[in-house]
Amino acid sequence: MLGFLRRKSSKPSELLRIPGKEFGAAVGAAMNALRELEDIAKYAKARLRKREEVITQTDLESLLAKLVEAKERIEFEKERDITKAEHKPDTEWDGFGYNQIVTPTLRMGNAPKEIIDLTLAAADHGAKSAELLYKLVIAEMDVAVARYYVTMNSHLVTS
Repeated sequence: MLGFLRRKSSKPSELLRIPGKEFGAAVGAAMNALRELEDIAKYAKARLRKREEVITQTDLESLLAKLVEAKERIEFEKERDITKAEHKPDTEWDGFGYNQIVTPTLRMGNAPKEIIDLTLAAADHGAKSAELLYKLVIAEMDVAVARYYVTMNSHLVTS
């Protein structure tokens, strides 16, 4: 996992340095996750609209399998980007910039894993309805995408 993921600035004026190759790969992962989540959500919503068919455990497992595959592709491409990238200078972030740009970017790149973990935790804690869990996955994908777009848009507007 990338070493800068958990670093938080304790002082607002403290600058955080992130290796350029790693940040570039994280941005690529976020963009890939956006595309993947939008595509998977479109597929899942189309399946859900087929009212005559009940959502089953198999449908839920298939949806989660698509997220697992997306997560694996994103991780593979991120590692490949880090390995293949030419040297890039470190990026520097103050606490505000880190929280406004870096944190949401990292979170988006990790969104498929977060959604899988959340769904499995819900099932482990008693959620029994495959259809409700299926709808939870769709909602979480939509929220992850919307959150990223709103965060990035609010940063661009206030800059």
